[in-house]
Amino acid sequence: MTEATAIAPFRRVTPAILRSARLAMANDIPDTSKSEISLLLKKAAPILGIDGTTYHVMDILLGLSRADDWKGAGRPIVAISNAKLAEYTRRSERTVTRCLRRIVEAGIAAYRDSPTGRRFVYRDNGGMVASGFGLDFTPARVRLEEIRESVENYQRELKASKDARRAVTTLSRAIIDACEESPEKADIWRSAAQAIIDGVAGRAEQASGLKSLYAEVLEYAEQPFQEHEMSCAGDISVTSITDTIPKIFSDSNERTRSIERDIIPPDDGSAVEMAYENKPEAAAGDMQCRLRQAEKTAGDIQGAVLAAVSVGLLQVGCRAAQECVGVEFNRWSDVVGAAKVMRHMIGLSEAAWVEGVGRVGRYAASAILATVLEKSLRDLIAKPGGYFRAMVDRAVDGSLHLSKSLYGLAESKMNTRDR
Repeated sequence: MTEATAIAPFRRVTPAILRSARLAMANDIPDTSKSEISLLLKKAAPILGIDGTTYHVMDILLGLSRADDWKGAGRPIVAISNAKLAEYTRRSERTVTRCLRRIVEAGIAAYRDSPTGRRFVYRDNGGMVASGFGLDFTPARVRLEEIRESVENYQRELKASKDARRAVTTLSRAIIDACEESPEKADIWRSAAQAIIDGVAGRAEQASGLKSLYAEVLEYAEQPFQEHEMSCAGDISVTSITDTIPKIFSDSNERTRSIERDIIPPDDGSAVEMAYENKPEAAAGDMQCRLRQAEKTAGDIQGAVLAAVSVGLLQVGCRAAQECVGVEFNRWSDVVGAAKVMRHMIGLSEAAWVEGVGRVGRYAASAILATVLEKSLRDLIAKPGGYFRAMVDRAVDGSLHLSKSLYGLAESKMNTRDR
């Protein structure tokens, strides 16, 4: 049976109010629960234009409704006077009247006025509404699926907007970092980024434009590395040598512990931290030696750094780093493949990484990166990004002893397991 919804003659009727009245007269009403509809309407408040005092009034009305009225043939009618709502919200009655009108025009409630204008609800012995006058939330029940779909679309758009805003911030910072690494292109990149931000209104379009610009920045930054890869075969030679070492390292446990103690420094924290930092005293007249080091290619430097470093040594020395990135260092390709994730974890910029690879080779840079991440996870270093750059500088100078650092880390991990 269709329910009739009366609107008092003193009300100024609008098309939105009439639409809510028609919805309240519907017969096919989906079941819902008071908690579900309350949460849904609160999520939909920004879409419905409900905020401030109107939101407060809606919350009070939903709280006063009975849970059983939201199911079956029930009608969730709330009978409360404007004076009582004004007392609850600490607003004037005129403000409450405007708030109720906004709720009705939003299409989630309808006026059900009595001839005298009073609001009351009579219930039968089963607790069902026999006669009621007040605010009827039947339209919210009728529009349940429509409101739910609107909320899902709104949250999806909101998430996309947040992701775009986050991408704009991240890409802008990355471009600024690249400008510091490539000052010859700094003015061009900054001007292009500013033009994208100023000329495009939408965040998604800004993120897309900055992403294209950053791709150009990366392409420019990778040119030295690509030229080095084409002209130098050092990386390939290291792979062929070190891929066979893990078995040797795994068999090294059969050696006497006395020999290992002679090689591995004590694990007192500072020894691990400073394993590679103790520079040999510069001898007089070493200028020719430094000139020869400057003439070395990245492949030569990489071969020197990894001469005593195997994948097995990295696997044992960098346990925490492997757990953190979710990759086990069984082959050199595993170490190189995890470089991007490790770089993000220590906060190293793309430009700094490309520069390091260009100076010492991809495999050596990846091994250094894994070592730095391991030390950072063990709280042995405070600034891993600067530590990586310092280790690359030492590698170029020929004063980096990466194997000693890894042996120290490996011994420390073994001692931890033994306890």
